[in-house]
Amino acid sequence: MKPFLKRVFSPPLIVLGASLMFLEEWLWEHLQRLMAAVGRLPAVRALEAAIARLPPYPAMAIFLLPILLLLPVKLAALWFIVRGQAVLGLLVILIAKVIGTAFVTRIFVLCKPSLLALSWFRRSHDGVLAIKERLYSYVRALPLWRAARRWVQAMRSLFRGADTPF
Repeated sequence: MKPFLKRVFSPPLIVLGASLMFLEEWLWEHLQRLMAAVGRLPAVRALEAAIARLPPYPAMAIFLLPILLLLPVKLAALWFIVRGQAVLGLLVILIAKVIGTAFVTRIFVLCKPSLLALSWFRRSHDGVLAIKERLYSYVRALPLWRAARRWVQAMRSLFRGADTPF
């Protein structure tokens, strides 16, 4: 029975996990550009320069700071959900996720050289990247994924050739 359950549930869970990773990566990429623009402000530039010079463990503390700061916000969202305000709770979680991802992306870019100097962090970082690549390879090999990619490319070609305001 166990192999059957694994065969049935593994593919959808892998696709769900990969989808969440694609979303996170998309957010990461776009929010990184936004935060880089914010980083060009003079006051922020000085703060970022100081963060970039931090040694590994203080850099780790700064890297973890957004997670700790958003914990009470996420608990408040849970409280809303428990009180029957599920939409408000989910909205708070979504906003916290976007804001948290924005700050974590920028801090990671600034602290990455210091963090990678820690051998355990480098191993963890490389391990996460390897898992991510395996997930992506699995999803990219799915017929549904390939069909969706062809459809998206066809739509892009269609809109590029059309005289549309967007």
